[in-house]
Amino acid sequence: MANLTAALREHPLALFADFRRLFIGRLVSAVGDKFFSIAIAWWVISRSGGSALQLGLVMGVTVIPVVIFGPVLGTLVDRSDKRRVMLLADAARALCVLTLAWLLYSDSLTLPALYALCFLISAFGPLFESAVSSSILRLSSPEKLAGATATDASVVQFSGVAGSALGSILLAVAGVAGAFLLNAVSFLVSFFAVLLIRTDLRPAGGRAGASSYTGELKDGMKYILDSRPLLALLCVFAAFNFFIGPLLILIPMIVRFTLKESVTWLAVFETFFALGAAAASAAASFRKKWSGFYGTFFRSVLFLGLAFGGLYFTADKYVICALLFAAGAALGAGNAAALTLFQHTVPDGMKGRFFAVLTTICCAALPLTFMLNGFLAGKFSVGFCIALNSTAVLAISGVILLIPKLETGD
Repeated sequence: MANLTAALREHPLALFADFRRLFIGRLVSAVGDKFFSIAIAWWVISRSGGSALQLGLVMGVTVIPVVIFGPVLGTLVDRSDKRRVMLLADAARALCVLTLAWLLYSDSLTLPALYALCFLISAFGPLFESAVSSSILRLSSPEKLAGATATDASVVQFSGVAGSALGSILLAVAGVAGAFLLNAVSFLVSFFAVLLIRTDLRPAGGRAGASSYTGELKDGMKYILDSRPLLALLCVFAAFNFFIGPLLILIPMIVRFTLKESVTWLAVFETFFALGAAAASAAASFRKKWSGFYGTFFRSVLFLGLAFGGLYFTADKYVICALLFAAGAALGAGNAAALTLFQHTVPDGMKGRFFAVLTTICCAALPLTFMLNGFLAGKFSVGFCIALNSTAVLAISGVILLIPKLETGD
């Protein structure tokens, strides 16, 4: 008990008030985002004439802005006060979601309006996330950077747990418009949490807007392209997301076509996957020092591939829960290790551009792999897709051992 108390006192959330404010705001808005995505899917498929194609288009619209604007917005973040950038992104997203809620409440929401507003909401996402990634070191300390990075990475996992467990209940109680309204409120909570941050998040040396925007954009791309280890790791991330991304659509397919179960089991499976990722991220946040980044990343991807592949061999719902929990834990540990590596090695002045490019690469792979796996599952089987993707993930774990390494000081 004494060790646990000491560990809690030394946790980044306990030590750094501004980091704690940002974490709370991000967690609340991320849970609101999860409710929003569930509500959007339900509204599209429930309306008269709703179809899987329309749902797919909505999902595509939420990814396109990240791919198009990511690198450009990353450069803007590096040139700007990160606090102001986060405030702008939260305010803009809250306004867009409030507009959606009003249109739905007044029975005026159409698919074109939904596509346009979802596009705008997603366009401000990489702006906010790049600003957060660029601020973690300043909001914590070099000694606590590993724990702070893992804590920040846990936001998505914890919001996934809450969203998966409570999303259907919220829809039943408040309806789709209520879910939209709650998401808008969550962005306002994040806005006021960021407003309370007192740490100076302006560019180092007060150089905001001092140099050419185009020049800084080119410098950011040159930095990435000139570093073979960094470029190799980004390529690994792109391949990894291409083959692990299909889990998002394969889990519903397992429930619907393999198990022939109700949506309740979909919520259960997604909750177990998110729980595993959240548990691993939470555990990583207590690490005082992290070395052996590549070894941790290799083991995480290897274990994830094995757990993913295990889904091919079973139709037992409880075994699937265990495998998804294990896969989530491996994903959470791997993400924490990789993001901490990037925080340690990418210069502070380049982080906005780098993390925007990283987000773009990860998101760019998703639409193509969703379409490909949807086609393969229809032509062959869900099991074929599981076997194909899990084998590829196992192969990627081996590639991690072969690529050139970034200098980490281990």
